Amino acid sequence: MSPIDIAILIENNGGRLYLVGGAVRDEIMDRPINDYDYCIVGLSIENVLELFPTAMSYGKSFPVFNINGNEYALARKERKTALGHKGFDVIADKNITIEEDLLRRDITINSIAKDVLTGEYIDPYGGIEDIKNKIIRATSKAFIEDPLRVYRVARFA
Repeated sequence: MSPIDIAILIENNGGRLYLVGGAVRDEIMDRPINDYDYCIVGLSIENVLELFPTAMSYGKSFPVFNINGNEYALARKERKTALGHKGFDVIADKNITIEEDLLRRDITINSIAKDVLTGEYIDPYGGIEDIKNKIIRATSKAFIEDPLRVYRVARFA
């Protein structure tokens, strides 16, 4: 089953599928894509398990589904609860929007989604412009909540 087939099945059941994160960034930068991560909006965990009964599910804080070798996660939000990079509550809910999911990401160039069915980019935080201008910028003030994000930025720089 291809990502397009998966996206059609998700859409037919009230959801939407987006390619997210580094894959979108690398596509825009015309770099090879090594890791395809997808975000499902509008479905619950139960919906995903019903639609994809053979999907392998893993993850402690939130479920990630392996479907045909790619990772599919529900849109989610994070709430800081303690110090360090593990001190978060993760909320995965079918009412969370793609924009809310993108807001929790570290930097704007990683906070872009691509609708699998339409090919449209969703870029509420200006990541495409930042790629063009070679700017690394935090997506939100939540950047400071996870100390490991600084190391990721250094890697991109």
